[in-house]
Amino acid sequence: MSKARKTSRRDFLKGAATGAAGMMLAGSLGACTPKTVTEENANLSAEPPEAAPAATTHTTGELPWLGPEPKIDDANVESNITADVIVIGAGVSGVAAVRSAVEAGGTVAVFEKAEGPQSRSGQYAVLGGIQKTWNRDDVDPEEVINFFMMENSYHNKRAIFSKYLYGSAEAFDWWIAATPDLYIAPSGDAPIPEANKNAALVPLQHPKNPNYNYKEEIYPCFPVTVSFSPSHQFVLEANMAKASSEGEVSTFYGHFAEKLIMENGRVTGVYARNAKTGKYVKATASKGVILATGEYMNNKEIMNYYCPEVVENNIPLLWPNMDVEGKPTNTGDGLKLGSWVGAKIQQYHAPMIHHMGAGGGKMGVMGIACFLQLDADGKRFMNEDIPGQQIENQIEMLKGMYSYQIFDSKWKEELAWMPQAHGQPQSTTSQADVDKAVEAGDCVKADTIEALLDQLDIDKTAALASIVRYNELAHKGKDDDFGKPAKRLFPLETGPFYAIKFTPAPMLVCIGGLESDENCHTFDKDRNVIPGLYVAGNIMGNRYSVQYPISCPGISHALCMFYGKVAGANAVAGI
Repeated sequence: MSKARKTSRRDFLKGAATGAAGMMLAGSLGACTPKTVTEENANLSAEPPEAAPAATTHTTGELPWLGPEPKIDDANVESNITADVIVIGAGVSGVAAVRSAVEAGGTVAVFEKAEGPQSRSGQYAVLGGIQKTWNRDDVDPEEVINFFMMENSYHNKRAIFSKYLYGSAEAFDWWIAATPDLYIAPSGDAPIPEANKNAALVPLQHPKNPNYNYKEEIYPCFPVTVSFSPSHQFVLEANMAKASSEGEVSTFYGHFAEKLIMENGRVTGVYARNAKTGKYVKATASKGVILATGEYMNNKEIMNYYCPEVVENNIPLLWPNMDVEGKPTNTGDGLKLGSWVGAKIQQYHAPMIHHMGAGGGKMGVMGIACFLQLDADGKRFMNEDIPGQQIENQIEMLKGMYSYQIFDSKWKEELAWMPQAHGQPQSTTSQADVDKAVEAGDCVKADTIEALLDQLDIDKTAALASIVRYNELAHKGKDDDFGKPAKRLFPLETGPFYAIKFTPAPMLVCIGGLESDENCHTFDKDRNVIPGLYVAGNIMGNRYSVQYPISCPGISHALCMFYGKVAGANAVAGI
């Protein structure tokens, strides 16, 4: 599997996207990114995951990172509880599962090892429904589904995406019904009234840039993304409160699920350790157990097994959420719990490392706008008109793993022709923003190209030749070297000139879960359904492979919410 991952991490789509100036909501850096650049830097791991011993058991089916299933003595059980449904994890998917199960008539016990519901950022991809507010409800689900399948190299399941995209409008309306005072912003760049700053919903990529038509793009970014501001934490809390007001919900925060209970081939419960006492709660589910445990980025051994190239390339980790013992919450608990009861793990995993400009946890003032890029040898190395994940893949293959984004004083008029897509700078970006980046040392400025290059760690002679060649292509109106669309070819001629260093971006999550289907079932190694065990969120496999698709920013949270809703209802109904 590691060999397959190394091959598939490369940019498997040929060509590049085209489009116009993008609009990014301030602080919303991606489908799962934190709220601010300051938060990013504060939570960026100082060290990447250390390499674990090389795995040699891919072909045998053994999992060297798994270890033996814990043995729990009943003498260490401090309490026994029963519920119709047990939910393990209180992130987006877990909270949605709790509310859904309650509304289906079930009693619920939810276990979470942090102090309460966990979230970050707040983008969602929605087709129809709320999108009618902004007159952008004409996106064809089949077009989106087909592109998703291609982005994921057909290692994912079409039915999972299809069920969501056709049901996203209804599910999202259900989700926000818990927040009746939610402010709906009229556009992506409109100021939010002071009274509504703690609970707002903003449309991204709206109003539409007249120069951008996603239907003409090789890498389209569909206009389906909305973002909660300041984040969606208030939405999680509102949904949990709504569930508790409508039915019987028992919450066990600060509890670590350590072992599933399996009887006669069916999962019937869980042992969860109380961090305060060290004792266990033995919870029995009459209808089903839902794993909503998230992913595994902070488990070094699992990372080295499924995505060794991430470890090899020293990719930094970005994760703010901690459990009650001060450790990251994303340590692959669901993979272990599922594996111990025989669940099969998907083969191709998807590190979410999409570039936002600059790198290292920062968003560059120009984002990933497709200006000229030169590597350490002063050479152009790619069609710059590609999305952030593909940019990251290219940078990881460079000498020194860095490049420079170079532009001149005409950047403002040129932005109008950049893609209106994920990672692009805001439409409101000003010269003051650029000056601030220069003052902070995040952007280099000079009156001449020669003086600019003197400040960079680059082969100056080769870089000058590359810029001369690039200018020739721009004036010609045809990129004979890399095929970038003519409307995005801009000569570097008018000073002052600027450069931003691109280094590897941090990994936001690493998605690879238990094999599943559109009903949230899990499967054993022979792909038979495991009775009583459901999944939702990042532990739900077969959604993504190879990479996280950023043609629909926010699809990660959206799928988590949607399939949490599905899992809760299906567990109660026994479907």
